[in-house]
Amino acid sequence: MRKVFLSILFSVLLCSCNKGANTTIENLWDNFSFNNTKSNSTEIIIKLYDTTAIKSRSRDLDSLIPIKEFKVVNENQIESFDEIFINAEKTSYCCCPNAVYSVQFLNKKKHLGLFCIDTLEFKDKIRLYEASFQYSYLIDKSKWKKFLDVLDQKANQ
Repeated sequence: MRKVFLSILFSVLLCSCNKGANTTIENLWDNFSFNNTKSNSTEIIIKLYDTTAIKSRSRDLDSLIPIKEFKVVNENQIESFDEIFINAEKTSYCCCPNAVYSVQFLNKKKHLGLFCIDTLEFKDKIRLYEASFQYSYLIDKSKWKKFLDVLDQKANQ
């Protein structure tokens, strides 16, 4: 009986003309999808691209050569990556950010997802966005820089 009730409730919310309900469902789905991608990742590859060459969007990253690569490969590093999302602000569709970094999520070399990062739009925040621009997260820029600095130090040891 409970499953039937929940199914009906979910269907009503899904088919509702109420934009607030649809937005809530979209937010829940986006958060679930992104968090699922993060939690299933065993490796995260972050690539930095030359900002002077970037006049492109995320779909054009394949044509660019990264100037630096960071690898998140152990549990502590993945947890540190998770921590930069504390107090992050989720936003909806974002048009035309510049991809300065790409973030590829992998599980034992299997591609789980690709996100991009724009560090140029805001002075004190970065925008991590889905490659199709449907949603993004605004993250404190100092947290992002600190995270990369720690990765860089570990890589150079």
